[in-house]
Amino acid sequence: MFSIHSWPQVILHVDGDAFFASVMQAARPHLKGKPVITGHERGIATAISYEAKKYGVKRGMTLSEIKKLCPTCHFVESDYELFSLFSKRMFEIIKQFSPVIEEYSIDEGFVDLKGLQRPLHMNYEAIGKKMKETIESNLGITVSVGISLTKSLAKLASNFKKPSGLTVIQGPDIESFLVKIPIQKVWGIGPQTAAYLQKWGVKTAFDFVSQTQGFITKHLSKPFFEIWQELQGKQMYAINPEAKTTYSSISKTQTFYPPTSDKNILWSRLLIHIEDAFNKARRYHYAVGSLFIFLKTQEFRYHGREIKLASKTSYPALVRDEIKQAFEKIYQPQILYRTTGCTISDLVENKAVQETLFQNSSAQNKMEKIYPLLDAKKISFGTCLYDKTTLSHEKKEIKPSIPYLSLKSLG
Repeated sequence: MFSIHSWPQVILHVDGDAFFASVMQAARPHLKGKPVITGHERGIATAISYEAKKYGVKRGMTLSEIKKLCPTCHFVESDYELFSLFSKRMFEIIKQFSPVIEEYSIDEGFVDLKGLQRPLHMNYEAIGKKMKETIESNLGITVSVGISLTKSLAKLASNFKKPSGLTVIQGPDIESFLVKIPIQKVWGIGPQTAAYLQKWGVKTAFDFVSQTQGFITKHLSKPFFEIWQELQGKQMYAINPEAKTTYSSISKTQTFYPPTSDKNILWSRLLIHIEDAFNKARRYHYAVGSLFIFLKTQEFRYHGREIKLASKTSYPALVRDEIKQAFEKIYQPQILYRTTGCTISDLVENKAVQETLFQNSSAQNKMEKIYPLLDAKKISFGTCLYDKTTLSHEKKEIKPSIPYLSLKSLG
């Protein structure tokens, strides 16, 4: 089926193994080889070492649940500054091998290796092995590496032999490799799509690429057609070494401990997320057309509401009433909540937004004058409930003030 016998392009994917937990083990040598779980500040497991996974510990479990499975587990607080430092050092090492890198997330990246065999005096597999060994010896963590013709194949390869694995998929090896991969393990294919495909007899990645183009375009949307081509070795996703400057949506969320049913606390936190999301939209010159807010319960159930804005805007104070109404519909006083969050979407460039008959031009003009001062931190909407940079898990007696500007005060 696959007739690719050379390297039209060479993509390496490097992925930190249980990165957050591994970093804590590297920073605290007494934790090496022991079951480690991060997330003590949230009261739930956020990252799990391979030693802890053997006991059946999963993300989202509470401390009491974890102790039943693994009494010897070390439950530690996350150190995001430390994680960031390890990530920065990891990518500095990768840059010693190739100048073209996409930092996909804090613990994984894609690397363009094409043409580097001669200058580095190594074949592609040797380059991956050397990069892996350098990271592991310098940082004291393990990483898994995959090398293939496309991003999708390289990511499958890096996940194939975890932890500390190295897998190379050349053109002639694609078919025999994809036979081993369940369809739900393919990057970009979620549980719902996998279940749908399985109804058509598509159980492996090879079953997927064996389908005709007509089948794919008839039953699936464009992104899955691109994945179908990537898995055949045809590059659809180029490496993007630039920092991300365009967004289809922006999300802000945070889990806190202990959980609360306090309406003022939840409202204040939600407004902080909304302000932060809109602030990011303004930095990239976007106006917002849709807003989704949610509260997540202690039982991990989501209560959310979507708000379709009559007029796209960059200023959340203009839609405060709509947000408040949506919040009132999802908030239930008898329920304990552990997470607040929002997602803004339907983003368009500000210059493409036209004023409608329903817009309050006076309020809009005031926002255009006030928000630049807010963004520059020359004024404040009031004292936030928590310091956003160091949210403590300790209980505090704080009277929340709403970190939001009222239009009535501008009249």
